[in-house]
Amino acid sequence: MRRLSIAPIAVISIIAFTQIASAADLPRKAPAPPPLPAVYNWTGFYVGINAGGHWAKDDVTTSASVPNFDEPFASAFDAGAAGSNKPSGFIGGLQLGYNWQFSNFVFGLEADVNGLTGREGRSVLYPGPFPAAGDTFTPSVESNFLATVRGRVGWAFDRALLYATGGLAVGTINITDTATVFGGTLLETVSETTTRTGWTVGGGFEYAFTPNWTVKVEYLYVDLGSFDTGIPCVAACVAVGPDIVVHHKWTDNIARVGLNYKFF
Repeated sequence: MRRLSIAPIAVISIIAFTQIASAADLPRKAPAPPPLPAVYNWTGFYVGINAGGHWAKDDVTTSASVPNFDEPFASAFDAGAAGSNKPSGFIGGLQLGYNWQFSNFVFGLEADVNGLTGREGRSVLYPGPFPAAGDTFTPSVESNFLATVRGRVGWAFDRALLYATGGLAVGTINITDTATVFGGTLLETVSETTTRTGWTVGGGFEYAFTPNWTVKVEYLYVDLGSFDTGIPCVAACVAVGPDIVVHHKWTDNIARVGLNYKFF
């Protein structure tokens, strides 16, 4: 009887061992691969700050009044007055914008407002005889405000964005033009603040170092066009109008960095 009771147990044990050995020989299922990281999406509204430097240029020429002076004086004055002021300094401000991403293409619209520092002037001293020895011309200029509204188009490499930008520029320019005539004895001057509208173009690189925060480096070229100021006549006013019309042409180069917060 003992032998009969042990026999079924032995058979069951042999079958179980065989199944375990067969299962060990079967190929194991490979583990599932980890999920791929999500590709960054640039679509959305953002706000930020920027700071950097600017290097402006004010090209100056003049048209002295022939009736109020005379031809030799006017020609010599205009020839000596031609030149450039190059104010430079700090620029910083705020920007906001919106991006749309289609595949790798990114299209956007951005506006910014900025404050600027930097003023420069130069002085021309005439040796005579025309203008008279001691006569001077001193133009000086600065800009303290710039705003732009620009389109952006770029190509996204996941979290990196390379883009070109361009659009409208509006800036405020402060001008002081001074002349001393008749041997430096008579002072004529004009101070004027003008708001100019022009254009800007440039490009940059932006990187999203978190889902919400991006950092950028950017270059802009700004052209606010040409404009005139008039130094009024204070003596020998034969003709109506200024003694000297001063022609200005303003351009600027901007290099800056920016930090943006992107909303989803």
